[in-house]
Amino acid sequence: MDGDPVHCKLTPEAGYPVCNKFCLRETIMTLRSNNEQSFVQQILITPVLVVICLVTMLLLSRLCPLARILQYPLNMGGLFLVFPGLAISFGAKHQFDKIGANFYPFRDPHNLVTGGLFHYSRNPMYLGLILFLTGAAICLGSLSPLAIVGVFFLIADRWYIASEEQRLSRVFGPAYVAYQAKTPRWI
Repeated sequence: MDGDPVHCKLTPEAGYPVCNKFCLRETIMTLRSNNEQSFVQQILITPVLVVICLVTMLLLSRLCPLARILQYPLNMGGLFLVFPGLAISFGAKHQFDKIGANFYPFRDPHNLVTGGLFHYSRNPMYLGLILFLTGAAICLGSLSPLAIVGVFFLIADRWYIASEEQRLSRVFGPAYVAYQAKTPRWI
């Protein structure tokens, strides 16, 4: 039916409304809630934060190394964390892409993903990025870049994941609570 609100939805690609004339109010409310995100939330998506962390780690390693913990070739052992970390993150992102799930941490989710990598961890993308950053810090060979891994962990755990869990609980209710009970946040 033309007036059925089921015909009103936002496309996951860009948040653009696809609707009939009877869903204008819902569309306006959704767009307004998306625009109420802070500038930091809109800009500081996870990949941007990872790049900022990498650049900061590199600068700290060169300008303020604190202590050299590993010399070449031992520091290259960090690659054993870099590549699996990237594989985990991209594998989890691929799972999202396959079903059209929302990737952006400060937007409402469209789907609850509980299979594949999400069966073992509720946050495999962040877990993979922490492995990646830890491996990169080891490759740099000094102690100071490891502090940035800790900063990334705290931001991911206390800001990104906390926000995502609130949204997931609100949108999926008991299904998400059951998922939380059986699947650890990290590992």
